[in-house]
Amino acid sequence: MAHTLSRFIAAAMLLTFAAAASAQDIWTAAGITGIVDEADGGLHSFNSTGSVSIKSSVSRGTLDIRYPIHHLGPLGLSNCVELRARLRDTGPDARVVVRLLSLDITTGELRSLGTIDSNRPEQTPPADLTDYSLYRTCLNVDSSLPFDFVFFTYYVDAQLTKSSGSGNPGLMALQICTDDRCEGAGR
Repeated sequence: MAHTLSRFIAAAMLLTFAAAASAQDIWTAAGITGIVDEADGGLHSFNSTGSVSIKSSVSRGTLDIRYPIHHLGPLGLSNCVELRARLRDTGPDARVVVRLLSLDITTGELRSLGTIDSNRPEQTPPADLTDYSLYRTCLNVDSSLPFDFVFFTYYVDAQLTKSSGSGNPGLMALQICTDDRCEGAGR
């Protein structure tokens, strides 16, 4: 009887911890964890900092990378569900565009829920263009149910573009969180 009770308690604890672990309310990904398009295999460089960039030996090109979002728990009510990216744009010869996309499993419709573009005029360039800077945007989602994994699949699509040898775009990290949780996660 004592053995059965201890097994029951162990199983209950395991289920409790598993449920808590799967209810993540922040999604993050390092640049090096992305899936590089097969055609772009010779362009990318995974760096020791956790970032991804276009190889310095490539004078111009566009690198396409995707980051699947397998699960994201309830985010709670918020004014803004944010897409955040730590990226590097070294000037007119570099650009990074990051989009959160939803794919409707039933209809096949692909929809953009938010975009970060390092070349948008409202983005403030960092003082040192070789640094990685934090960019953010509020997503176009319903804050009460921002992600519905029953009918949709989600992924982040990133494009790094280098238009001359002096460009050096890079992507270090991505994050999805609510405005109140982002501040605690971004220290």
